[in-house]
Formats: sequence, structure tokens, C-alpha cells
Amino acid sequence: MEADYRLKFGRKAENLALRYLLKQNLTLLERNFRSRFGEIDLIMQQNNTIIFVEVRARKTDAFLHPAESVDYRKRDRIRKTSQVYMHKTAAWNRFDMRFDVIALTGSTGPGMKIDWIKAAF
Repeated sequence: MEADYRLKFGRKAENLALRYLLKQNLTLLERNFRSRFGEIDLIMQQNNTIIFVEVRARKTDAFLHPAESVDYRKRDRIRKTSQVYMHKTAAWNRFDMRFDVIALTGSTGPGMKIDWIKAAF
């Protein structure tokens, strides 16, 4: 039951993050891209930059801000997965890369606080 709730909460947060980034004039390239190393929640493009986005959400940031939960192991998995993605299409080689975190706090919905941390790692 708890796992099902967490999946739904995470999916809603990811949808909110995507809508937010689309409003910022980014283009969605891929969602939930998986490799043997891990998963990247959102892969976006803005001009000549490919942006790999990790989405993190919590009901409260009283103990830990959602972005702080992206530890070195997670960052390493995202970096390795991004390399798989970039090698998938040779045309991407001329693009810059960036790793962002979208941190959401609160209940999913219009009142949820969104922090977009560009070049988070």
C-alpha cells in the first residue's frame, strides 16, 4: 500500500515538474530513460543544451530538502546513464550537457513549491 502511494506521489510530482519545464520553453526529449546503470526522469533540450533532470519530491523539507537526497551514488548513475543516452545519437555530441534537479515540496497540486536547481552537479 505504501509503495503504491509513493509511486503515485512520485508520478504526480514528475508530471508537475514536466509541465513547469515546458512552460520555461524547454522541449521534452525523453521521459524515464533507462540504461543498465539507472534511470533519468526527464531529458530536456533548451537551445544547444541537453538537460538531464532528476525530480525529487517530499511532503515537507523540515528534515531534508528534496535536492539533498541526490547523493553521490545517484549522481554517478545519472552521469553514466546520460553517457549512454548521448552515445545513442551521434548528433547530440555537438550539444552541451547539464544536470539539473527539480525539487518539489508539499502536497501534489498547485500549491506545491518548485525549486529548479540548474547545474546541480
